[in-house]
Amino acid sequence: MVREASARWPLAAAAAALFLGLLTGIGPPGVSATNGTWPERRWESLLSRSVLAISGERADTSWENDYLLGIKRVRRLYCNVGIGFHLQVLPDGRIGGVHDENQYSLIEISAVERGVVSLYGVKSELFVAMNSRGRLYGT
Repeated sequence: MVREASARWPLAAAAAALFLGLLTGIGPPGVSATNGTWPERRWESLLSRSVLAISGERADTSWENDYLLGIKRVRRLYCNVGIGFHLQVLPDGRIGGVHDENQYSLIEISAVERGVVSLYGVKSELFVAMNSRGRLYGT
């Protein structure tokens, strides 16, 4: 009996070390949700089945869905085509480009949902919108 327990000890220790490594992130490299090689995706599937106790589908956690929602950043949007322009939102609702930074080129970018952002002119206090013909205007 003692001999059987001592023979299983290395296996149990290895399994415990692997489990702790998975929990602390020391295991294989992380995989982004959108890409990864075949072995990485297989590893992620195995991990989700063993640790999360679910089937092969990915866990739908709220941090993945709500990531960056509500975060607002104030930036200047720059287009490097030709001689370059900063996007500006003018107080009369016109959207244009200017070579040098100015008070109207400061834009607040905010995530609305995955793949959707809102653009807000800080000085003009107007949102950037697009009509059915693809023309931008401030509203």
